[in-house]
Parts: sequence; C-alpha cells; structure tokens
Amino acid sequence: MRLFLLLSPLMACALAACAIPSRDTFAPAGAGPDTATISATQAFAGRIPYVTILPGTTDFSAPLAKAVNAALAIKQAARFEVQAQTPVGATPDASAASLSTLTETASAVAKSIISDGVAPQNVTLTAKTAGLNAAILVYVK
Repeated sequence: MRLFLLLSPLMACALAACAIPSRDTFAPAGAGPDTATISATQAFAGRIPYVTILPGTTDFSAPLAKAVNAALAIKQAARFEVQAQTPVGATPDASAASLSTLTETASAVAKSIISDGVAPQNVTLTAKTAGLNAAILVYVK
C-alpha cells in the first residue's frame, strides 16, 4: 500500500507529460497538394450551371449578356465553359446525332459571351452526354 502511495505522484507526473494524440503527432508537416488535386480544383466538374439555355432558344443574347456582366463584375478574369448536353442515346451514333443538333446554338452562345467582353481564351466549348434533358449549360469559374 505504501508503495502505491509513493508511486501515485510519480505516475501522475509521468501522465501529465503525455500529449493528446492529434494530427501533428502523426504528420507534423502536412503533405502539400499533388498536381491531380490542383487540376481537380480548376475543373468545372460537379458545378451548378450558371445559365441554362433550352434547345431552340434564339433570343438568349440579352439575358446572357446580363449574366456575363454580373459574373465579370465579381471576377474580371472569369472563365466560362459552354457545354452542349444531351441524354445518353441508345447507340453512340444516336448520342452524336443529338449532340450535333445543339452544336450550332452552343457555338452561338460562346460567340455571344466573347462579344460581351470575355477574352476568347477564357471561353471553352464542350459537349457531353449526361442528364435527362437536352440543354446548353454555361458554367463560370
């Protein structure tokens, strides 16, 4: 019993010197981001479209100009991606045919964005088979 009473203060002092395990215990200098992580932060994947234009719409210039100017007011060097998107077809040829019907309008949207004051290198034009409805989506970053 006396031994326990003598060792109790020593054990308390020894435990007081211990640190609670944390992230710094295992990796004191955190690893920096790799190139794949940096590329992922620059991609448009997983973003909500800024503007959606339905197929057959021809009078998109004025509302699109207003949206582009609002984005440029926030970030002067904003990048825009115009994406023609259709649902997946029964065959690859059917998907390509449905995408080709949207390419003319998507190209006109990209040209309209450039004419609204965006540098041509900040506008990209892509096509994708996804979603449930055909649309032209404009993403901003």
